[in-house]
Amino acid sequence: MMIMSNDATPGGGAGSGSVSPPTKQLRESIEFFESPYEGDLISWNVDVGDEIATANQVICEIKRPCNHDIVYGGLCTQCGKEVSADAFDGVPLDVVGDMDLQISETEAIRSGEALKEHLRRDKKLILVVDLDQTIIHCGVDPTIAEWKNDPNNPNFETLRDVKSFTLDEELVLPLMYMNEDGSVLKPPPVRKCWYYVKVRPGLKEFFDKVAPLFEMHIYTMATRAYAIQIAKIVDPTGELFGDRILSRDENGSLTTKSLAKLFPTDQSMVVVIDDRGDVWNWCPNLIKVVPYNFFVGVGDINSNFLPKQSTGMLQLGRKTRQKSQESQELLTDIMDNEKKLQEKIDKEVKRQEEKLNHQLATAEEPSANESKEELTKKLEYSASLEVQQQNRPLAKLQKHLHDQKLLVDDDDELYYLMGTLSNIHNTYYRMISQSNEPEPNLMEIIPSLKQKVFQNCHFVFSGLIPLGTDIQRSDIVIWTSTFGATSTSDIDYLTTHLITKNPSTYKARLAKKFNPEIKIIHPDWIFECLVNWKKVDEKPYTLIVDSPISDEELQNFQKQLQKRQEYLEENQQQQHMLTPQENLNLFAAGTSWLNNDDDEDIPDTASDEDEDDNHNDESNNENNPTGIDRKRSIQDNHNDASQKKPKQSPHRMVLCNTMKKKKKKTTKTAIHSWRKS
Repeated sequence: MMIMSNDATPGGGAGSGSVSPPTKQLRESIEFFESPYEGDLISWNVDVGDEIATANQVICEIKRPCNHDIVYGGLCTQCGKEVSADAFDGVPLDVVGDMDLQISETEAIRSGEALKEHLRRDKKLILVVDLDQTIIHCGVDPTIAEWKNDPNNPNFETLRDVKSFTLDEELVLPLMYMNEDGSVLKPPPVRKCWYYVKVRPGLKEFFDKVAPLFEMHIYTMATRAYAIQIAKIVDPTGELFGDRILSRDENGSLTTKSLAKLFPTDQSMVVVIDDRGDVWNWCPNLIKVVPYNFFVGVGDINSNFLPKQSTGMLQLGRKTRQKSQESQELLTDIMDNEKKLQEKIDKEVKRQEEKLNHQLATAEEPSANESKEELTKKLEYSASLEVQQQNRPLAKLQKHLHDQKLLVDDDDELYYLMGTLSNIHNTYYRMISQSNEPEPNLMEIIPSLKQKVFQNCHFVFSGLIPLGTDIQRSDIVIWTSTFGATSTSDIDYLTTHLITKNPSTYKARLAKKFNPEIKIIHPDWIFECLVNWKKVDEKPYTLIVDSPISDEELQNFQKQLQKRQEYLEENQQQQHMLTPQENLNLFAAGTSWLNNDDDEDIPDTASDEDEDDNHNDESNNENNPTGIDRKRSIQDNHNDASQKKPKQSPHRMVLCNTMKKKKKKTTKTAIHSWRKS
């Protein structure tokens, strides 16, 4: 293509001492512009003598015979031509279940609109279903097979409907798996691993209820081979899920899930059910369920690919209030057993990592096929299977019960969940039928229904959250916040509920004396509200506090609380100088301003009663509103707390260093807040 270009040339004589204004000189040149698209020229938008002033100026229009919106294996499915990624309008999108298939953003939008019309015509929504500990529980402990085949075993009846399948165990071999002479070693024989699956009670009734209302998809962080086997168990005919399965093999992330992988352009008709909220970043489409834990002490065999979860209130589950003392002791044993298993897994992973790292160090050409993270996750998964098979956690727990059955199948989560999903479906299509309503969106409908449950509720948890945990990052706190609650580490004038298993904790005794209107509630109440999506009556879950704190202790607490209020008001101006997130880290931080670390413990670390030994320290600090001993150095306080509190995060250190640049009073506040955190 030939164009005319104008060049600006400066004028002025040499040595004149002045520079003349630049003048334009017309210079004819030939330039070639390569069109990114093939097609027929429809119009030419420039003439001889026109100036092309900007790089994005349209100079012609081309009609493309094919937009290549759907590409399979590098070939357009519509015209058959080879297509590069540059030929897409925007970024090509991978299609779940087939990594060779890509569609353009335009095609994704068109497909999304077509799906929406199809769903509305059938009056359906979309339900994305997690597998492990959501609708099934799976274990690899050989004890399960032995009990299932032994009619005399106390767990025999409970295991009648347990299904099993076998998969080849993925071998994690050293990078350079070869002899000393450089010859490649023959891989060891593939080992078979038996999986034992228990479906959640009421699953058939659940599917019968929701299948007419939802198009269902499986989304799991397990392998595709595993997901297919589970799908055969829960959906033997393939009518419910078909081939709508997304596994970690196609997910693209080892730690998070995203609806954009399934529905890249529109998630307004999607509901998610999962026992993990963190992997979804607590997205508004999520309905978190209480984890199904049938094979006690085993946990989720596929959780090694997910972020680590600390033990705590969620592990206790529902209906613990009605269990006997013996059952409570068993629950403690279960939590302790899981902790020991994890320690063994970590030890085995470390051993194998050291072996692989040695191979990596001697390798001449490192492999680019797998990242170190992927390799570590595979090691963790392999180790978790091996440790469970060798340690037989179920057999160890059964020894505590002798002839009583260990496995109890009394879970009723799905019965409540089907009602919740039906209500969401009815709400969506009721809004569709009302022409004056805006376009319904489940990303708005679900949160609005949740927020009503704990509206105006302000919680304090006692003895339920592990030591050293920022409560604002605790799963139970985040979960209840999505239902409208707020939570703090300490009792204040806004507190409405004190959640604890033990009414003799210091916080429970304090709450009773400080404000009789504060309800001392067993955590089962929280779970009942969450599964019912409504605030149930507190009376059946109310705990009796026999010995409130003394009048003197109350006065000391009130003075301390008042001083803290004054302290926060005094520093309000400094807080406004920080961002909202920095405010949270420096002054809220999710940690207690009282010296009652033991109060935030859980059964496998120390008993709730231990906090009574420390409550005198709380009341004696009335001259220190932040609960910090100013007579001691920061280093001394840090050393004493090193066994209980987490190390200072880099983020907080940065905040402290930043505050030093401001006036002296602000620096003092920042350091105090760091010590408190």
